[in-house]
Amino acid sequence: MVGARSWLHRQLTTWPALSPGQQQLMTALGLTPETNPLSPARRTRRTFEETVQLLELFLHREGRTPAARETIRVDGDTVKLGAWLAKTRHRRRSGQLPDHHVRLVAALFDGDWAAEDAVPAVLA
Repeated sequence: MVGARSWLHRQLTTWPALSPGQQQLMTALGLTPETNPLSPARRTRRTFEETVQLLELFLHREGRTPAARETIRVDGDTVKLGAWLAKTRHRRRSGQLPDHHVRLVAALFDGDWAAEDAVPAVLA
């Protein structure tokens, strides 16, 4: 399969050099530089709100706060949930987190959620 991938890569990267007939055949197969199946899929960033939802699910499922280096798998992607929470706590303590974000995360904890020993509301 490696040979086929390198052949396809060569065709798509030298598209202008292909004859019109070759371009038509490739297009008929759905293989053009614009639809390049060899290109890595573009990853979209999760919104703050979506990550808060993942945190909420984690807290309910695990019954604890994620450790600083803890990750979870979501839709085939690795989400560094512990690092996200640590960074969000730091932003909260330094006054860099918007109020509506503060309220979203605060709803998941009992007391000061920016403290390292914060207790998830599901346990309170």
